[in-house]
This record gives sequence, structure tokens and C-alpha cells, in this order.
Amino acid sequence: MPTIWKFPIPVEDRFAIEMPRDAEVLHIEAQHNHGWMWARVAPERKLEVRRFLLRGTGHPVDMECRHLGSFMLNDGALVFHVFEESR
Repeated sequence: MPTIWKFPIPVEDRFAIEMPRDAEVLHIEAQHNHGWMWARVAPERKLEVRRFLLRGTGHPVDMECRHLGSFMLNDGALVFHVFEESR
């Protein structure tokens, strides 16, 4: 039965998250001054590693990556954009 899981977003240029195969990223937002990703997952599916990029506004990004969402930290002083690397 599908459910929604929450994954932390580290403040790193590149990061990986292990999640059930075919997880659908639903939302990205800051909560308690930390970035989070919510995804609909089928917990019984095999885990896979997915790779992401985190870029600040004005930083270069590969146009082949898919934008998933953006979030702000420190009362909007820092704006980050989350992209998934091409599979």
C-alpha cells in the first residue's frame, strides 16, 4: 500500500537518497529550518539510490537535470533549488 515518506535534504552540492523504486517526489519545503523532501512510496519495493543536486540561486546547474522544488532557510536569506540527476 503506497504511503508518504519524508527524506532530509543535506546542504551539499550533490547528495543521494535511498528510497523504494519508483518513488514519486511530491513536495520539497523547509521545516524547522531544514530542507525536506516528501515522496509517495510503495514500501514493499526494492530500494534504489537516487542522485540529486542542490543549488543556490545564481549557481550553475546542468540543464539536463529535472527541477523538483525549492526551499528557503534562515528566514529567506538562503534559497536552494533541488534537481534530480538524469537516470
